[in-house]
Amino acid sequence: MHELRIRTPRLELIATTVELIRAEMADRDRFSKLLHARVPGEEEDEAWPPENVRDVVGLFSAYLERDPDMAGWLNWYWVYVDQNTGQRTLVGNGGFTSRPVNGTVAIGYSVLRQYQGKGYATEAVVALVQWAFGHKEVDRIIAEVANDNARSVRVLEKNGFVYAGEGSEDGTSRYELSRS
Repeated sequence: MHELRIRTPRLELIATTVELIRAEMADRDRFSKLLHARVPGEEEDEAWPPENVRDVVGLFSAYLERDPDMAGWLNWYWVYVDQNTGQRTLVGNGGFTSRPVNGTVAIGYSVLRQYQGKGYATEAVVALVQWAFGHKEVDRIIAEVANDNARSVRVLEKNGFVYAGEGSEDGTSRYELSRS
């Protein structure tokens, strides 16, 4: 399986592979080398991985170990590429929870605290939406967000997602975007 990458004006999105996720879980230096990027550490405002995604790393690893072709349908690492210096920094991640089911995929994302408010999530979600809709089996993308997470709601709205009702957990809302 070749490595999947998406370029945006400021970011490089790199699909999680078995090799990358093993390094992420066990060897921070190797993880950094594989991404060709600085990985924020404990001395910073928030270290990698973002707190709200720590629980899913093991789950994604298990999926990829069973089926390496899931790459692209799970997590993507978001590396900011400084256009002046070429310095690369891991700023966030996001992607999907599975391959399409009945034409639908669910999207989620997270940006480390010190990189929030710079438009990285909006930029990355644009790219992920385009990637997903580039597959004919995807008709709809859904997202669930905590009602008190105004920034995340704004990212979805900027990307054309519309409110679709209450989410599956208390205090969440569901948003969706259809191909049409």
